[in-house]
Amino acid sequence: MSFYRTYRPQVIDEIDNTNVRAQLLALLSKDRKDLPHAYFFTGPKGTGKTTAARVIAKLFNCEKSTKSGPCGNCEQCSSIASGTSLDVIEMDAASNRGIDEIRQLRERIGLSPVSSAYTIYIIDEVHMLTTEAFNALLKTLEEPPNHAIFVLATTDAHKVPPTITSRCMVIKFAKASKEELLHALERVVKSEKISISDEALQRIIEVADGAFRDAVKFLEQVSFSKGKIEISHIDSVLSLSTSHKVELFVSFIYGKEKDIQKALAHIHAAVSEGTDIRSFLTDVLQYLHKALISRVSEKNTSSDIQNLDRIIHVFTRAYGELRYSPIPELPLELAVIELFQEPVPQQVVTPSVSPAPPPMPKASAPQQVSTPVAKSPQAAPVEEVAPATPPPTRADEPADVSLGLLTHEKLLEHWSDFIAATKPFNHSVAGVLRSSRPKSVNGGIVTIEAFYKFHQEKLADIHTKQVLSDVLKKLFGEKVKIEIVLGKK
Repeated sequence: MSFYRTYRPQVIDEIDNTNVRAQLLALLSKDRKDLPHAYFFTGPKGTGKTTAARVIAKLFNCEKSTKSGPCGNCEQCSSIASGTSLDVIEMDAASNRGIDEIRQLRERIGLSPVSSAYTIYIIDEVHMLTTEAFNALLKTLEEPPNHAIFVLATTDAHKVPPTITSRCMVIKFAKASKEELLHALERVVKSEKISISDEALQRIIEVADGAFRDAVKFLEQVSFSKGKIEISHIDSVLSLSTSHKVELFVSFIYGKEKDIQKALAHIHAAVSEGTDIRSFLTDVLQYLHKALISRVSEKNTSSDIQNLDRIIHVFTRAYGELRYSPIPELPLELAVIELFQEPVPQQVVTPSVSPAPPPMPKASAPQQVSTPVAKSPQAAPVEEVAPATPPPTRADEPADVSLGLLTHEKLLEHWSDFIAATKPFNHSVAGVLRSSRPKSVNGGIVTIEAFYKFHQEKLADIHTKQVLSDVLKKLFGEKVKIEIVLGKK
């Protein structure tokens, strides 16, 4: 059996999360019949929500409960720990998210427990339920039978309706502190008699990012190494980045060694070696953070500090996008490309009301348009003099600003405007566009040329193409189709 299952906390005193342990101990101040019937656990993955839910089940059904909570040894506690209790129903809302599953739960809830005092319903990832399912669950939470106890767990609390959470006792699970993770790991190390250095343990704690489950899982992975486990074993077995790799990568994006090709090649090499991109980026951010603090304390130039600040912000955003990226290294590659682009000044291209044109002394030849302007409803003849006072803006005029009929030349001229208008919809797509170019505009089809395969795949996504088409419609007043091709650098 895996370490995480073997050493899962079974009673309240074994829970490593200090805050959660304190809140569960507080429940012991009342009789079971006076405790809340519904609990809402929220927090990041691997922080012990399911473990605490099973402890709650033991708290209500333990046959030999003590002042410190459930005993963990009686028949009820043992069956709950092994997952064989017929009165503890665990449901994964990610795969049972519809109203039919909740209706079945409502029908079953009226039945008395098989062999316990209470029936415990644990619904994991509850935020995945549909609106109809939430409505059905709400009725059950409002008027449950006396023997029913609910534990709802989620990593995305904001997706759960307030009507649900307001009927529950909310317990928040924060990321584990380094001390809490160390306490959990030391318990496993002692029991399994693992020889490991303090530095290696600290390395595991850094990689685990506040998750008990990940920390114990990583420890199990390296436990098969022969001899004493050192930090080098951790980096090798878990395919983690080393300080040398981090320093080299940072030198390619900051300082005298700046080179976009080397930076992208470094990422590709790291992925080929099996390096975990999340861990690599975490190490890079830690390195940059130390560099920033050092620059500030040494009172370096403001431009130097601003450069580091920009790099940190771009990489921090990329870290958040790793979770949703189908290609693990793509957000980091896009971040690198963005850092080598000049910042695009923000331009308002779609104001809510078209501004009235300023007075013109005399008509003259049309001038080159360098910034988006409102298209005049009807052009005046060249020989006529423009009115001294601008006509009032009509309330029924369209809000979108049009740059005129879309041509290849006009799209080239306003390419930066197009990128700026795309940025509010999708920041990473705007970053890709900076490294792409319009190839042609013909027959209502706009062809955009990308120079990297992963850029082509990103822009060719059906939803991305729709966004690009919508932005072009706003800018040029013309509905077009988007095609993405791979060009040669």
